[in-house]
Amino acid sequence: MKHILTFFLSICLLISFNANSQMIKGKVLNESGRAAAKITVKFTNKANSITTNADGTFKIMANKLPDTLIFSADGFESYKVIVTEKTVADPDFAVVLLSKRDKNGRASHDFDGDGAPLTADASMLSMASRGMSEGGVARSSSFAGASSVKSTSGDATTSSYGKIKKTSTGASKDRSYYSEDSVSIEKENYATKLLTAGEVNDFTKWKMWEDYSENDFSNYSNAWKLYTNRRYCVQIQTKDRYAAVGKTVYLIDANTLDTVWMAVTDNTGKAELWGKMFLMADYKTQYIITCDESDTKISKPYLFHEGINRITLNTNCNVSNVVDIAFVVDATGSMGDEIEYLKLELEDVLTKTFNKYNNLELRAGAVFYRDNGDEYVTKYNNFNTDLLKTLNFIKLQKAAGGGDMPEAVDAALETAIDSLEWSKDARAKIMFLILDAPPHDEAQSKMYRLIQKAAAKGIRIVPIACSGTDKNTEFLMRTMALATNGTYVFLTDDSGVGGKHIKPTTDSYNVELLNDLLPRVIEQMIYVNSCSTQQQPEPIVKTKTSTQKVTATPNPTTGQFTIATNKPLKEIFIADFTGKILMRLSVNNKQTSWNVNIGNFPAGTYIVKYVTTENQWGAEKVVLVH
Repeated sequence: MKHILTFFLSICLLISFNANSQMIKGKVLNESGRAAAKITVKFTNKANSITTNADGTFKIMANKLPDTLIFSADGFESYKVIVTEKTVADPDFAVVLLSKRDKNGRASHDFDGDGAPLTADASMLSMASRGMSEGGVARSSSFAGASSVKSTSGDATTSSYGKIKKTSTGASKDRSYYSEDSVSIEKENYATKLLTAGEVNDFTKWKMWEDYSENDFSNYSNAWKLYTNRRYCVQIQTKDRYAAVGKTVYLIDANTLDTVWMAVTDNTGKAELWGKMFLMADYKTQYIITCDESDTKISKPYLFHEGINRITLNTNCNVSNVVDIAFVVDATGSMGDEIEYLKLELEDVLTKTFNKYNNLELRAGAVFYRDNGDEYVTKYNNFNTDLLKTLNFIKLQKAAGGGDMPEAVDAALETAIDSLEWSKDARAKIMFLILDAPPHDEAQSKMYRLIQKAAAKGIRIVPIACSGTDKNTEFLMRTMALATNGTYVFLTDDSGVGGKHIKPTTDSYNVELLNDLLPRVIEQMIYVNSCSTQQQPEPIVKTKTSTQKVTATPNPTTGQFTIATNKPLKEIFIADFTGKILMRLSVNNKQTSWNVNIGNFPAGTYIVKYVTTENQWGAEKVVLVH
């Protein structure tokens, strides 16, 4: 009887086990897009494992979901994927494995037609033939680890701002994030956290940009017929005095009533409007500013140097949780020295972003482009909340084609703006445009329309300039960033990766790891203060602090506060938490206190930025409450 009972219980347990188990089916590919055979697939902390078939397929039973699958094999980077009920239901579940990189970021092997690693001789032949057929150029580069990013003095001079100065920041220590529906990369991946970069946000140095536009960049401005001298900054807030995010704002010709520019308010409730950006402004045209959801019309708007234009809506604070992030990448042959590094950096940045902001509805998409007459002009992967699908698409791309300096940038933008399905109500829409060459001259008019269209959709363009970028391209990219309320990012020589990188025309910039810089930019563009009386900590832009004593009181403030200093100051600005300048205060060489009122701005944290008489920058935070 005892044996019968034991047998009966065993049968019940087996039935229960089978009832709760679910089959995970999928396929593993190598980065050439071929089936990857003999890959070990197992769940974390479980002894049993299976290997992929010759066609890369696999089946494995999951006892409890969510759980983490680990994919590993000699010659490949190990990869972790958290699988859920969605994975069970996905008929196209696939994982792309990257080859192991050496410390220079090079893949340790290539693959034959069956997905197996090539021999050393065959691998070299493959590399040589690929370089010839795809226009690749052999390059050698020295390796600089993340901890060895060094600061060097720039040698580019600018009109009245002297030599470029650079400072460097260290590497982030935190590499591992885990959450549902996410992907994690093994720590020993030498090809991430290598690329170094800097940022120039011309909204934070507006007067300097105006000077450059009239001097250093004047020839490029005239050649492209792009002019940023009629800027109108608009602040939209709700009736409960929070930033109104995602509202469409219009700049209208007062005589013809034609819409000259459309923009969408960002995460701080601000929109940037431009009067006749594609024509040299004569300052005679009169404009009107209006906003959706408001009957208010600003009949005599301020140019930026005159002040901020403000509209208050008769609605309460309401913020979307949707965030769209797209990477648009030049995949022509000239990008061959950096694209493999970029693929890994983008994967790491997206993975960390999706895990850090798992309370938001993040969607990622990607566009890769070449040039007219190449194997393809553009290819894209639409926005998806399933990050793995976007990462697989990115990892399968490679650099080839091109040949002349200009590339099909216009086609890439058109695909990114029109073919990617951007959310209408997203709190942030960010497009990282990674390239090393400008569009063709004949695409000039089309570029104007695309820049306007991006601004009208609220897509913030963040160009990332790679090796080989020239001053002409730098000007165009910085202007595109301004037109769409973005910022300009550029790779630097400090990593030792790729060819020569041009230094930007500016006074100073920080050298950071690209792997740190991009998450910071994303955070500053997607942060929104919650619709509550409780003040949330903003991702404040970093500013060096001088030794001079400067205070701002009272703090917090309801609007009025006093700036006091023990010594005269050269310049004082009021900026938002992203560093964008909102006000410039008048100073003289004897004044040591200033009364300021920021009560018309939405609740949040603001920055008092100042320059001492010794040309040192400093900053103080001021919290505005309503």
